[in-house]
Amino acid sequence: MRLADFIDANLDELLGDWRRFAQQLDLRRSAVSGHALQTSTRSLLRQLAADLRTPPAEDSAGQKPGATRQARAHARNRLRAGFTLAEVVSEYCALRINILERWTRETDDIGPDASKDLVRFNQALDQALKESISRYSAGLERARDLFVGILAHDLRTPLGAIAMSAQALLHNEGLPDRCLQAAARIGHSGSRMQRMIDDLLDFTRTRLGSPLPLARSRADLADVCARALDEIRAAHPERTFLLECQGPLAGHWDPNRLAQLLANLLDNAVQHGHPARPVALRVRRAEDGVIAEVHNDGPAIPAHMRHQIFDPLMRGPRPGTERRQTGLGLGLYIARQIAVAHQGTLAVTSAESGTTFTLWLPDAPSAP
Repeated sequence: MRLADFIDANLDELLGDWRRFAQQLDLRRSAVSGHALQTSTRSLLRQLAADLRTPPAEDSAGQKPGATRQARAHARNRLRAGFTLAEVVSEYCALRINILERWTRETDDIGPDASKDLVRFNQALDQALKESISRYSAGLERARDLFVGILAHDLRTPLGAIAMSAQALLHNEGLPDRCLQAAARIGHSGSRMQRMIDDLLDFTRTRLGSPLPLARSRADLADVCARALDEIRAAHPERTFLLECQGPLAGHWDPNRLAQLLANLLDNAVQHGHPARPVALRVRRAEDGVIAEVHNDGPAIPAHMRHQIFDPLMRGPRPGTERRQTGLGLGLYIARQIAVAHQGTLAVTSAESGTTFTLWLPDAPSAP
């Protein structure tokens, strides 16, 4: 019997094998009923049988559109049901073993046709497994990104209450100095948490395919730099910062986004620069825009890390092994996304003399 005919004729027995496999899984956690899971498996087996009857010449580069579509639906079903990726792969392995064991037991002669069926079945099942893994992984990443975005958004309300309470305490002249210092630390920590939450929201937005929103207006980059420096000085009062501005620095940008970009660069310079040396922010007029440079003294970024320094969730080595890694590794990624949204560029150079991040912005970015 040809393999396609065997699958169609023995669907109930093959599904019985699948049920015995499923008993090894804790399907009580599933948001999908056992009947729905079995129906998805039945549909996948039927589509595999149909594709085995398709002449090889009709396949496109080994792709079988029917099985591909069904495998994607199968993966969505398994993701909703709470299957792990390992369980999805195990399910395909179990289907392969059960089908081939039953078929070979009932096939007296493995002739040329059966050999071809065996090869094509393995190709079709491998392709279905590949599509299932791809769709499952994409769905899992999207669910994770949505979760992170919702969490970051909901954290803003309690964080806002903390920041307002800290400000209220700071304006209470009757509090002793020790309490005022504690309130100041709460406020500084809250500001840092707010930057992390903003980065998380922006990261989620870009991961879900949405561009960073910009509210462009006429802005002076010198004012933006001063604002970003005030924010970083409040969080790092022990550090020294230098600001140099040369020439007219007005342009049509989103000042809030640029302040976020510069604050991220300055915060990165504080974390990775020499603690006893100043962090410098230099801004100057260029022929076709403006250039801002953030420089810190300290060890050079290792050559193997420079090409991925702007990747999300990347955190470079910090001077001094006794210092803890802090932050989410999103600051430089968000900074570059803001630069790109303004149709500008953000690059890095690093040597033993220190590290410099260079931002170039056009005076008037064209409308998206």
